[in-house]
Amino acid sequence: MKVSGIQVFWMITIMDIGMTLLMTFTSGLQAAKQDAWISMLVAGGIAVLIAVVTTKLVLLHPEQTFIQFTQTIMGRWLGKIVIVIYLVQWYTIIPIVLRQFSDLLRVLLLNTTPGIFIIVPMVLIVIYVTYSGGIDGIGRVSEILGPLIFMMILVVLISNLGNIHWNRLLPFYVDSGTAAIFKGALPSASYLGHAVEFVMISPFLFTPRKGSPYVIWGVIAASFGVLLSMIMVILTLGVNLSSNMWYPFFEMTKKIAIFGFIENLDALAVVIWIASVFIKLSIYMFVASYGTAQLLHVNNWKNMIWFIAPVVTAFAFIPQNVSEATGSYLNHYWVPFVLPINMIGLPLLLLIVGKIQQRKTAG
Repeated sequence: MKVSGIQVFWMITIMDIGMTLLMTFTSGLQAAKQDAWISMLVAGGIAVLIAVVTTKLVLLHPEQTFIQFTQTIMGRWLGKIVIVIYLVQWYTIIPIVLRQFSDLLRVLLLNTTPGIFIIVPMVLIVIYVTYSGGIDGIGRVSEILGPLIFMMILVVLISNLGNIHWNRLLPFYVDSGTAAIFKGALPSASYLGHAVEFVMISPFLFTPRKGSPYVIWGVIAASFGVLLSMIMVILTLGVNLSSNMWYPFFEMTKKIAIFGFIENLDALAVVIWIASVFIKLSIYMFVASYGTAQLLHVNNWKNMIWFIAPVVTAFAFIPQNVSEATGSYLNHYWVPFVLPINMIGLPLLLLIVGKIQQRKTAG
Protein backbone atom coordinates (compact mmCIF):
# COMPACT_ATOMS: atom_id res chain seq x y z
CA MET A 1 0.00 0.00 0.00
CA LYS A 2 1.41 3.35 -1.06
CA VAL A 3 0.01 6.90 -1.22
CA SER A 4 1.34 10.05 -2.81
CA GLY A 5 1.95 13.38 -1.10
CA ILE A 6 -1.02 15.03 -2.81
CA GLN A 7 -3.28 12.21 -1.62
CA VAL A 8 -2.12 12.81 1.95
CA PHE A 9 -2.83 16.52 1.44
CA TRP A 10 -6.42 15.81 0.45
CA MET A 11 -6.97 13.21 3.16
CA ILE A 12 -5.89 15.65 5.88
CA THR A 13 -7.81 18.55 4.31
CA ILE A 14 -11.07 16.60 3.98
CA MET A 15 -10.82 15.15 7.49
CA ASP A 16 -10.37 18.65 8.86
CA ILE A 17 -12.80 20.79 6.93
CA GLY A 18 -16.14 19.00 6.57
CA MET A 19 -16.95 18.20 10.20
CA THR A 20 -15.47 21.50 11.42
CA LEU A 21 -17.82 23.49 9.19
CA LEU A 22 -20.96 21.82 10.47
CA MET A 23 -20.13 20.69 14.02
CA THR A 24 -18.07 23.43 15.69
CA PHE A 25 -19.35 26.79 14.45
CA THR A 26 -22.15 27.10 17.02
CA SER A 27 -19.87 26.72 20.04
CA GLY A 28 -17.41 29.22 18.54
CA LEU A 29 -20.16 31.76 17.89
CA GLN A 30 -21.64 31.36 21.37
CA ALA A 31 -18.27 31.92 23.02
CA ALA A 32 -16.72 34.68 20.87
CA LYS A 33 -19.78 36.21 19.18
CA GLN A 34 -18.81 38.37 16.18
CA ASP A 35 -15.14 37.69 16.95
CA ALA A 36 -15.62 33.99 16.23
CA TRP A 37 -13.62 34.49 13.05
CA ILE A 38 -10.63 35.38 15.24
CA SER A 39 -11.28 32.13 17.10
CA MET A 40 -10.93 30.36 13.76
CA LEU A 41 -7.55 32.03 13.24
CA VAL A 42 -6.44 30.82 16.67
CA ALA A 43 -7.82 27.33 15.95
CA GLY A 44 -5.92 27.24 12.67
CA GLY A 45 -2.72 28.26 14.46
CA ILE A 46 -3.15 25.46 17.02
CA ALA A 47 -3.86 22.97 14.22
CA VAL A 48 -0.72 24.02 12.32
CA LEU A 49 1.29 23.59 15.53
CA ILE A 50 -0.12 20.05 15.87
CA ALA A 51 0.82 19.35 12.24
CA VAL A 52 4.40 20.62 12.73
CA VAL A 53 4.94 18.53 15.88
CA THR A 54 3.40 15.46 14.25
CA THR A 55 5.51 15.69 11.10
CA LYS A 56 8.70 16.21 13.10
CA LEU A 57 7.78 13.20 15.24
CA VAL A 58 7.32 10.81 12.31
CA LEU A 59 10.66 11.90 10.85
CA LEU A 60 12.38 10.27 13.83
CA HIS A 61 11.38 6.84 12.47
CA PRO A 62 9.81 7.49 9.04
CA GLU A 63 9.55 3.85 8.06
CA GLN A 64 7.59 2.84 11.17
CA THR A 65 3.95 3.34 12.07
CA PHE A 66 2.89 4.98 15.32
CA ILE A 67 2.40 1.55 16.95
CA GLN A 68 6.02 0.66 16.21
CA PHE A 69 7.92 3.87 16.91
CA THR A 70 6.01 4.62 20.12
CA GLN A 71 7.40 1.40 21.62
CA THR A 72 10.81 2.20 20.16
CA ILE A 73 10.83 5.60 21.89
CA MET A 74 9.00 4.88 25.16
CA GLY A 75 9.78 1.22 25.65
CA ARG A 76 7.45 -1.75 25.41
CA TRP A 77 5.10 -1.14 28.34
CA LEU A 78 4.95 2.66 28.42
CA GLY A 79 4.60 2.60 24.64
CA LYS A 80 1.62 0.27 24.86
CA ILE A 81 -0.09 2.58 27.37
CA VAL A 82 0.29 5.48 24.95
CA ILE A 83 -1.02 3.31 22.10
CA VAL A 84 -4.11 2.32 24.11
CA ILE A 85 -4.86 6.02 24.74
CA TYR A 86 -4.94 6.56 20.98
CA LEU A 87 -6.93 3.41 20.31
CA VAL A 88 -9.61 4.74 22.68
CA GLN A 89 -9.73 7.91 20.58
CA TRP A 90 -9.97 5.99 17.30
CA TYR A 91 -12.55 3.52 18.57
CA THR A 92 -14.83 6.17 20.10
CA ILE A 93 -14.77 8.76 17.32
CA ILE A 94 -16.11 6.35 14.68
CA PRO A 95 -19.48 5.66 16.38
CA ILE A 96 -19.86 9.35 17.30
CA VAL A 97 -19.30 10.45 13.69
CA LEU A 98 -21.72 7.75 12.52
CA ARG A 99 -24.36 8.99 14.94
CA GLN A 100 -23.78 12.64 13.98
CA PHE A 101 -24.07 11.63 10.33
CA SER A 102 -27.35 9.80 10.97
CA ASP A 103 -28.93 12.50 13.14
CA LEU A 104 -28.03 15.37 10.84
CA LEU A 105 -29.21 13.55 7.73
CA ARG A 106 -32.51 12.77 9.44
CA VAL A 107 -32.94 16.40 10.53
CA LEU A 108 -32.14 17.80 7.10
CA LEU A 109 -33.54 15.30 4.61
CA LEU A 110 -34.83 11.97 5.92
CA ASN A 111 -37.07 12.85 8.87
CA THR A 112 -38.94 9.55 9.08
CA THR A 113 -36.07 7.21 8.19
CA PRO A 114 -34.83 5.03 11.08
CA GLY A 115 -31.18 5.70 11.92
CA ILE A 116 -30.15 2.11 11.28
CA PHE A 117 -30.97 2.50 7.57
CA ILE A 118 -28.59 5.46 7.38
CA ILE A 119 -25.75 4.17 9.54
CA VAL A 120 -25.49 0.62 8.20
CA PRO A 121 -25.15 1.58 4.48
CA MET A 122 -22.41 4.08 5.37
CA VAL A 123 -20.57 1.43 7.43
CA LEU A 124 -20.81 -1.04 4.53
CA ILE A 125 -19.33 1.51 2.10
CA VAL A 126 -16.53 2.32 4.55
CA ILE A 127 -15.80 -1.40 5.02
CA TYR A 128 -15.68 -1.88 1.25
CA VAL A 129 -13.21 0.91 0.52
CA THR A 130 -11.05 0.07 3.56
CA TYR A 131 -10.97 -3.68 2.97
CA SER A 132 -10.59 -3.66 -0.79
CA GLY A 133 -8.44 -0.57 -1.22
CA GLY A 134 -6.62 -0.01 2.05
CA ILE A 135 -5.03 3.37 2.63
CA ASP A 136 -4.10 3.71 -1.05
CA GLY A 137 -7.75 3.25 -2.06
CA ILE A 138 -8.80 5.87 0.47
CA GLY A 139 -6.09 8.16 -0.89
CA ARG A 140 -7.32 7.82 -4.47
CA VAL A 141 -10.91 8.58 -3.45
CA SER A 142 -9.72 11.60 -1.45
CA GLU A 143 -7.79 12.89 -4.46
CA ILE A 144 -11.05 12.86 -6.47
CA LEU A 145 -13.43 14.18 -3.81
CA GLY A 146 -11.10 16.83 -2.32
CA PRO A 147 -11.16 19.33 -5.20
CA LEU A 148 -14.92 18.80 -5.64
CA ILE A 149 -15.55 19.56 -1.95
CA PHE A 150 -13.49 22.74 -2.13
CA MET A 151 -15.28 23.79 -5.30
CA MET A 152 -18.68 23.33 -3.65
CA ILE A 153 -17.59 25.34 -0.59
CA LEU A 154 -16.40 28.10 -2.91
CA VAL A 155 -19.75 28.09 -4.75
CA VAL A 156 -21.61 28.43 -1.42
CA LEU A 157 -19.43 31.32 -0.26
CA ILE A 158 -19.54 33.23 -3.56
CA SER A 159 -23.29 32.72 -3.88
CA ASN A 160 -23.81 34.41 -0.49
CA LEU A 161 -21.97 37.61 -1.39
CA GLY A 162 -25.25 39.37 -2.05
CA ASN A 163 -26.49 38.65 1.48
CA ILE A 164 -23.62 40.07 3.52
CA HIS A 165 -23.80 42.97 5.98
CA TRP A 166 -20.35 44.23 6.99
CA ASN A 167 -21.55 45.89 10.19
CA ARG A 168 -22.22 42.43 11.67
CA LEU A 169 -18.49 42.03 12.29
CA LEU A 170 -18.57 45.00 14.70
CA PRO A 171 -17.73 45.80 17.45
CA PHE A 172 -14.30 44.22 17.24
CA TYR A 173 -13.01 42.42 20.35
CA VAL A 174 -14.97 44.55 22.85
CA ASP A 175 -17.85 42.08 23.38
CA SER A 176 -15.66 39.00 23.71
CA GLY A 177 -12.05 39.39 24.86
CA THR A 178 -9.06 37.05 24.78
CA ALA A 179 -10.51 34.34 27.03
CA ALA A 180 -13.75 34.08 25.05
CA ILE A 181 -11.91 34.01 21.72
CA PHE A 182 -9.61 31.23 22.95
CA LYS A 183 -12.58 29.28 24.35
CA GLY A 184 -14.35 29.57 20.99
CA ALA A 185 -11.22 28.32 19.22
CA LEU A 186 -10.86 25.04 21.11
CA PRO A 187 -13.71 23.01 19.50
CA SER A 188 -12.59 23.94 15.99
CA ALA A 189 -8.94 23.35 16.87
CA SER A 190 -9.81 19.85 18.07
CA TYR A 191 -11.51 19.10 14.74
CA LEU A 192 -8.72 20.71 12.70
CA GLY A 193 -6.09 18.70 14.59
CA HIS A 194 -6.51 15.49 12.61
CA ALA A 195 -2.98 15.84 11.27
CA VAL A 196 -2.11 13.69 14.28
CA GLU A 197 -3.47 10.69 12.35
CA PHE A 198 -0.52 11.14 10.00
CA VAL A 199 1.48 9.10 12.52
CA MET A 200 -0.26 6.01 11.12
CA ILE A 201 -0.22 7.06 7.46
CA SER A 202 3.35 8.33 7.01
CA PRO A 203 5.06 4.94 6.39
CA PHE A 204 2.77 4.35 3.41
CA LEU A 205 4.05 7.39 1.53
CA PHE A 206 6.21 6.70 -1.51
CA THR A 207 8.79 8.99 0.14
CA PRO A 208 7.99 9.08 3.89
CA ARG A 209 10.59 11.77 4.62
CA LYS A 210 8.91 14.22 2.24
CA GLY A 211 5.38 14.12 3.60
CA SER A 212 5.62 17.08 6.00
CA PRO A 213 4.73 19.91 3.58
CA TYR A 214 1.63 18.09 2.35
CA VAL A 215 0.32 17.62 5.89
CA ILE A 216 1.01 21.21 6.94
CA TRP A 217 -0.48 22.70 3.78
CA GLY A 218 -3.49 20.42 4.13
CA VAL A 219 -4.14 21.87 7.58
CA ILE A 220 -3.58 25.42 6.31
CA ALA A 221 -6.00 24.89 3.41
CA ALA A 222 -8.69 23.49 5.70
CA SER A 223 -8.18 26.27 8.26
CA PHE A 224 -8.43 28.92 5.55
CA GLY A 225 -11.67 27.41 4.24
CA VAL A 226 -13.10 27.29 7.77
CA LEU A 227 -12.05 30.90 8.43
CA LEU A 228 -13.72 32.21 5.26
CA SER A 229 -16.85 30.19 6.02
CA MET A 230 -17.11 31.55 9.57
CA ILE A 231 -16.71 35.12 8.32
CA MET A 232 -19.45 34.53 5.76
CA VAL A 233 -21.79 33.00 8.38
CA ILE A 234 -21.37 36.07 10.60
CA LEU A 235 -21.84 38.50 7.69
CA THR A 236 -24.88 36.64 6.36
CA LEU A 237 -26.80 35.48 9.43
CA GLY A 238 -25.47 37.68 12.21
CA VAL A 239 -24.33 36.44 15.61
CA ASN A 240 -27.64 36.52 17.45
CA LEU A 241 -29.29 34.18 14.96
CA SER A 242 -26.40 31.88 14.02
CA SER A 243 -25.28 31.22 17.62
CA ASN A 244 -28.68 29.64 18.32
CA MET A 245 -28.55 27.31 15.31
CA TRP A 246 -27.31 23.72 15.37
CA TYR A 247 -25.73 24.02 11.92
CA PRO A 248 -25.21 27.69 10.89
CA PHE A 249 -23.15 26.86 7.78
CA PHE A 250 -25.99 24.72 6.46
CA GLU A 251 -28.58 27.36 7.36
CA MET A 252 -26.52 29.95 5.49
CA THR A 253 -26.88 27.97 2.26
CA LYS A 254 -30.67 28.30 2.55
CA LYS A 255 -30.32 32.08 2.12
CA ILE A 256 -28.85 31.72 -1.37
CA ALA A 257 -30.96 32.98 -4.25
CA ILE A 258 -29.20 33.59 -7.56
CA PHE A 259 -31.03 35.59 -10.23
CA GLY A 260 -34.19 35.12 -8.22
CA PHE A 261 -34.76 31.50 -9.22
CA ILE A 262 -31.63 29.44 -8.39
CA GLU A 263 -32.26 28.38 -4.80
CA ASN A 264 -32.03 25.39 -2.43
CA LEU A 265 -28.25 25.15 -2.67
CA ASP A 266 -28.33 23.62 0.80
CA ALA A 267 -27.93 20.30 -1.03
CA LEU A 268 -24.31 21.34 -1.67
CA ALA A 269 -23.67 21.58 2.07
CA VAL A 270 -25.09 18.08 2.54
CA VAL A 271 -22.88 16.67 -0.24
CA ILE A 272 -19.80 18.38 1.24
CA TRP A 273 -20.55 16.93 4.61
CA ILE A 274 -21.37 13.37 3.47
CA ALA A 275 -18.20 13.19 1.35
CA SER A 276 -16.02 14.41 4.22
CA VAL A 277 -17.70 12.03 6.70
CA PHE A 278 -17.04 9.12 4.35
CA ILE A 279 -13.32 9.93 4.04
CA LYS A 280 -12.97 10.58 7.77
CA LEU A 281 -14.65 7.31 8.73
CA SER A 282 -12.57 5.36 6.19
CA ILE A 283 -9.30 6.77 7.51
CA TYR A 284 -10.28 6.07 11.11
CA MET A 285 -11.39 2.56 10.21
CA PHE A 286 -8.01 1.95 8.59
CA VAL A 287 -5.86 3.36 11.41
CA ALA A 288 -7.94 1.56 14.07
CA SER A 289 -7.79 -1.76 12.20
CA TYR A 290 -4.14 -1.53 11.20
CA GLY A 291 -3.07 -0.20 14.59
CA THR A 292 -4.96 -2.90 16.51
CA ALA A 293 -3.51 -5.61 14.27
CA GLN A 294 0.04 -4.36 14.84
CA LEU A 295 -0.47 -4.12 18.60
CA LEU A 296 -1.91 -7.64 18.81
CA HIS A 297 0.53 -9.04 16.20
CA VAL A 298 -2.25 -10.08 13.82
CA ASN A 299 -0.71 -10.84 10.43
CA ASN A 300 -3.66 -9.80 8.27
CA TRP A 301 -4.83 -6.39 9.50
CA LYS A 302 -8.00 -6.63 7.36
CA ASN A 303 -9.36 -9.31 9.69
CA MET A 304 -9.69 -6.64 12.38
CA ILE A 305 -12.27 -4.77 10.27
CA TRP A 306 -14.80 -7.58 10.85
CA PHE A 307 -14.42 -7.08 14.59
CA ILE A 308 -14.26 -3.27 14.70
CA ALA A 309 -17.09 -2.52 12.26
CA PRO A 310 -19.88 -4.30 14.21
CA VAL A 311 -18.62 -2.89 17.53
CA VAL A 312 -18.56 0.74 16.40
CA THR A 313 -21.92 0.34 14.64
CA ALA A 314 -23.50 -0.92 17.86
CA PHE A 315 -21.97 1.93 19.88
CA ALA A 316 -23.37 4.47 17.40
CA PHE A 317 -26.84 3.77 18.80
CA ILE A 318 -25.92 4.45 22.45
CA PRO A 319 -26.33 8.28 22.46
CA GLN A 320 -29.96 9.18 23.11
CA ASN A 321 -30.09 12.25 20.86
CA VAL A 322 -28.04 14.62 18.73
CA SER A 323 -27.19 16.81 21.74
CA GLU A 324 -25.61 13.88 23.56
CA ALA A 325 -23.83 12.60 20.44
CA THR A 326 -22.39 16.00 19.55
CA GLY A 327 -22.27 18.29 22.57
CA SER A 328 -21.45 15.83 25.37
CA TYR A 329 -18.71 14.01 23.45
CA LEU A 330 -17.18 17.26 22.20
CA ASN A 331 -17.27 19.11 25.52
CA HIS A 332 -16.51 16.26 27.93
CA TYR A 333 -13.96 14.18 26.02
CA TRP A 334 -12.77 15.53 22.69
CA VAL A 335 -11.87 19.09 23.72
CA PRO A 336 -10.67 18.56 27.33
CA PHE A 337 -8.78 15.29 26.71
CA VAL A 338 -8.08 14.49 23.05
CA LEU A 339 -6.95 18.00 22.07
CA PRO A 340 -4.43 18.64 24.90
CA ILE A 341 -3.29 15.03 25.40
CA ASN A 342 -3.60 13.07 22.12
CA MET A 343 -3.04 15.94 19.70
CA ILE A 344 -0.52 18.12 21.56
CA GLY A 345 0.87 16.60 24.76
CA LEU A 346 1.79 13.04 23.81
CA PRO A 347 3.20 13.87 20.33
CA LEU A 348 5.32 16.61 21.94
CA LEU A 349 6.50 14.22 24.67
CA LEU A 350 7.37 11.52 22.13
CA LEU A 351 9.23 14.07 20.01
CA ILE A 352 11.29 15.33 22.96
CA VAL A 353 12.14 11.83 24.24
CA GLY A 354 12.92 10.64 20.70
CA LYS A 355 15.24 13.60 20.08
CA ILE A 356 17.07 12.94 23.36
CA GLN A 357 17.52 9.28 22.38
CA GLN A 358 18.91 10.26 19.00
CA ARG A 359 21.43 12.65 20.55
CA LYS A 360 22.57 10.00 23.04
CA THR A 361 22.98 7.49 20.20
CA ALA A 362 24.88 9.99 18.06
CA GLY A 363 27.05 10.97 21.02
